[in-house]
Amino acid sequence: MSFSNNLINRVGKLGPLIVFFVGLHSVVLGIVIYFYTEFFYQKFFSANVENIFFVRQSGVFLFLAGLFYLYPLIGLKKLYHILLLVIFSKLVAVLFLISNAKFTLAPAMIYLAAFFDGLMAFLLILTYFNFRRDFAAGKEETARDREVYHDGKMT
Repeated sequence: MSFSNNLINRVGKLGPLIVFFVGLHSVVLGIVIYFYTEFFYQKFFSANVENIFFVRQSGVFLFLAGLFYLYPLIGLKKLYHILLLVIFSKLVAVLFLISNAKFTLAPAMIYLAAFFDGLMAFLLILTYFNFRRDFAAGKEETARDREVYHDGKMT
């Protein structure tokens, strides 16, 4: 077994937890940004909020995105392909954060957020490949079972 397959297997076992914590992260962050806007800005950016509407709007967006991230947990083995959208959104977040960090009062915090979004994307990629491999293996077994047993008789 190669290093990458070993890593995919290890992370794959944690797949549901990874998806849960990625979703929970966005839900909690969205709630904090919406309800504790000024505290959040003071704590992480040492800044006052100039336009609370757009900041709170981002909190609502993060909350809803987090709920979307949690959706595949309903049946991760069948809904694993939705992780591609979650991965895409995390990669877009990394690009957005890195390209706009210079416009903030605390670029270091933005780069840190980009790092953690990238880490989440990486773990989700490994989770996705694990579920895709397992789903493909399950399809092969089902097809083989249909070939071997036709109408309950061995063919």
